[in-house]
Amino acid sequence: MKPLLTAALALSLLGGEAAFAQPTHPDRDRSGPQDWRGTPDHRPDYRPGGPRWSRGDRLPPQYRQNQYGVGDWRQRGLRKPPRGYRWYRYGNHNYFLAAVATGLILETVYRDDRDQRWNQRYSRTYPYRDDVYYRECRNTSDPAGVIIGALIGGLLGNAAGDGDNRSGATVAGVIIGGAVGAAMTRDMDCDDRSYAYRSYYNGFNSGRPGSRYSWRNPGNNHRGDMVVDGYYNDRSGFRCANFTQTIYIQGRPQIARGRACRQPDGAWAVID
Repeated sequence: MKPLLTAALALSLLGGEAAFAQPTHPDRDRSGPQDWRGTPDHRPDYRPGGPRWSRGDRLPPQYRQNQYGVGDWRQRGLRKPPRGYRWYRYGNHNYFLAAVATGLILETVYRDDRDQRWNQRYSRTYPYRDDVYYRECRNTSDPAGVIIGALIGGLLGNAAGDGDNRSGATVAGVIIGGAVGAAMTRDMDCDDRSYAYRSYYNGFNSGRPGSRYSWRNPGNNHRGDMVVDGYYNDRSGFRCANFTQTIYIQGRPQIARGRACRQPDGAWAVID
C-alpha cells in the first residue's frame, strides 16, 4: 500500500507543476515587440516572418538600438544610407532604412520566406499594374490625388528607390484588381474611384475597426462609405481586414463586402 501512496503523491506533484506552467501562444501577433537579445537567427523568439513595416511607417525605438544597426551595408547589397539615416536589421535577412532621430522608414528590403508563404496561401502577389483604377483611369483627372499621392500600392516606392535597389522601397498603398476590383467599382466612373480609393487607403491603414471613411464626388453627387469590420492575422502571419463598402449611385445603396491582406511588399491587396 505504501508504494502505491508514494506513486500517487508523486503524480499529484507533477500535475501541480504542470498546472502552474506558463502556457504557450503560437498564434500571438507577430508584429509586436520582440526581445532581440542573442544571436539574431538563433533566438528562441526569432520568427522568420518578423515585424513588417513599409515606407512611411516609423520603426519603433526598440528596433533602432545600436546592436541592430548595419555598418556593412555594402557587403549586404544595400545602398549607401543618406545623411541622418541608418540601416537596421531584423535577423540577417530583413532591413529597414530609417531616420536615426525619428525612425521614419525611407526604404525596406525583405529577404525572408514571406514571399513564398504568401504565394502558397494566396497564389500570387498583386502589383500596382493589376489595379483596376490604375489600368483604366491613370490618364484621367484623378481629383483625389490617388496616383500622385501614391495611394495605389508600389507606385511611389518603386519610383523613389535608386537604380541599385528599386525593389526594396514600398508604400502601404492599396491594390484592387481582377474580378473583385471590377465588381467593386463597376458603377463608378474614374472620378468616383479616385475619391473611393482614398477612403480605402485611410480605412485599411487606420487600424481602427468600426470607423467610417466617407467620400463624395461633387461632380455627380455620387458618394460612398468604407468600414473595416475587423482586423486579424491569418495563419501565415499576414495582417488582414474584413471590410464593407456602401456606395450610393442615383441615391440607391449598393453594398459589397470583402477582405484585404497586407502582402509582403507592404501594400493592401483586396483578395476577395
